[in-house]
Amino acid sequence: MKLAIVGNDSLARATEECCRRHFNVVLPHEGIDVLWVAYDTPIGKDDKSDVEWVFDRIRQQVVDFDSQQLILISSQLPVGSTALLEQEFPYLTFAYSPENVRVATAVADFENQARVIVGVRTNAHNELLKELFAPFTKNLILTTPETAEMCKAALNCYLALCITFSNELARICEVVGADAMKVSEALKCEPRVSLKAPLRPGAPYGGGHLAREIYNLTQIASKAGIKCPVIGHIKESNDGV
Repeated sequence: MKLAIVGNDSLARATEECCRRHFNVVLPHEGIDVLWVAYDTPIGKDDKSDVEWVFDRIRQQVVDFDSQQLILISSQLPVGSTALLEQEFPYLTFAYSPENVRVATAVADFENQARVIVGVRTNAHNELLKELFAPFTKNLILTTPETAEMCKAALNCYLALCITFSNELARICEVVGADAMKVSEALKCEPRVSLKAPLRPGAPYGGGHLAREIYNLTQIASKAGIKCPVIGHIKESNDGV
């Protein structure tokens, strides 16, 4: 398999380092089977993703591509982004696989993934995708692009919710004289709650990566006339309003 990886962050570096151990990683347009897009999507002051910035870089790369090549996107994009690319390039095949690595441990995270989700519209590249991810996970979930995009949004919103929920509990603990850290410890020991859940009082979430998913889902809900008070108020709680 020949693949090219384009990007500008820890995900791109980890992807390339890990893939070189198993595949022939080359420059784009050298008769590749897969173009893996791993740009870090810029985030504005209002937590809005600069999707067009990523789209422009994809456009520059796929000028001479055809339907035989797969464009696999792992940049963090709002739900519906893959469909927009498919409308613009109906003769190309896009897949979306949300990244799931941390900056400090990107290579180790990439090498040992509990699951990988890939959304693709056609089954034509299923075997290729299985081959590509076999070295890195035993659990490959193939689904639609919208579902794959939503999985990333759901995860980040859940993590943000856990952080804000823990800090709200901590505020109440302070008032009643309870130990917020012990409450957090007891909560995570409950079999119905994960030990790895970020249920620990402390600093509010920051950096934009969680906030942009809350913004994106809130915008989708607002445009559709759907009431989502829990997601809609995560940022408000996090900001201490």
